Amino acid sequence: MRWKPRPLVVALATLSFAAAPALALTDAQIDVGAKQATRGLKGPVKKLASKRLAGRDNDTEGSRLAQRYLVKRLAKISEPLGTGSDPYLQPFLRDGDAGANLLAVIRGAELPEEYVLLGAHYDHLGVGECDPGPNPNDLICNGATDNAAGTAAVLAVAKAVAKLPEPPRRSLLIALWDAEEDGLEGSEYYAEESPVVPLAQIVAYVNLDLLGATLIPSLASNTFAIGSETGGAVLRDLVDAAGGRQQIDLTPLSYVFGQGRSDYAPFGAAGVPIVFFGDGSSGCYHTAGDEPSRVDWKKLAEQSAVAFRTTIGLTEAAAPPAFVAPLALPTYADAVGLQGLLDLAIPADLPLFPMTVQEEIVGVAELIDPIVEAGEAAFDNSDAAYVLASAGLLISHLEDLPCGAF
Repeated sequence: MRWKPRPLVVALATLSFAAAPALALTDAQIDVGAKQATRGLKGPVKKLASKRLAGRDNDTEGSRLAQRYLVKRLAKISEPLGTGSDPYLQPFLRDGDAGANLLAVIRGAELPEEYVLLGAHYDHLGVGECDPGPNPNDLICNGATDNAAGTAAVLAVAKAVAKLPEPPRRSLLIALWDAEEDGLEGSEYYAEESPVVPLAQIVAYVNLDLLGATLIPSLASNTFAIGSETGGAVLRDLVDAAGGRQQIDLTPLSYVFGQGRSDYAPFGAAGVPIVFFGDGSSGCYHTAGDEPSRVDWKKLAEQSAVAFRTTIGLTEAAAPPAFVAPLALPTYADAVGLQGLLDLAIPADLPLFPMTVQEEIVGVAELIDPIVEAGEAAFDNSDAAYVLASAGLLISHLEDLPCGAF
């Protein structure tokens, strides 16, 4: 069953739009933009994840080919933020890693000095740096879902924003990060050393990473929205409403579940509200099997539309989200979300795992169920710690599945 937003959520989101003093975009125009954001995804993914680009590892010829391709796409829909011969590039050297972020902007009409940041990393791993996929002789780490797909979605969302009949209220800051695989070097360089747009002017960051992936067949239509609580009710309700308008099962999870493993982390640490859309790591994660043939194109299109609705909601909102410091442990809602995923996965896909792993997964469910049944009032730190540890265990088992096992 497709996830449906709570009526109160939709009402709150609608009120936030209606309260905007100079709302230029109608609901119908936003629906058209969301449909536009589902188009043109295959070409960039196939280009970026092609063998010619050899994984797009930072400071390689494959990376430079990716940069030239992406700059051409950005130049059609946005303005650069830099000057000189390569105004879209932000070169950096950090912790010995050289790379270049790609930065662009679509100017807002009413509040151009307030920015919604939309970003994804475009780098991946060098030849031979990932595990073999189904073909042991394949050394190219294509990185189709990680993160050619996220990069393609950023381009599609930005193009949809550029094609709207009126500019958004706030400006859209577009960032394609480099050297994420080396430890978030590109996004950390921007946030900590050279914020071309000061962080105080960024009202929220929408991060796209690991899209179009399938963890297991029973969760094929599921995706995650991590960390929206950092923007309080404004961001959380916008994300819920965006997911409810698309054909996708959106599972919200708290900030802690991101584990600081994507480019949202430097911004969240600096007090910028974030939401991280992604599918989590599957058996194809960081293997040579992460090729375009593994991308669920229909799912990627839905994810891109959700990202558009969230992004445009933030640009149009009457007031920007206020940062709420994330909790160190999961919440009761996270336990409910994890239970829901297990309820789907165990009846359908348990045989994919070795018998000893099957027993572990069933054991997790048997302990999660009474935690949820006890209710939110009984949920304590020991329950939260168990939920977090269980999620980590399940992720490790998902990553251990052979790429292409289903």
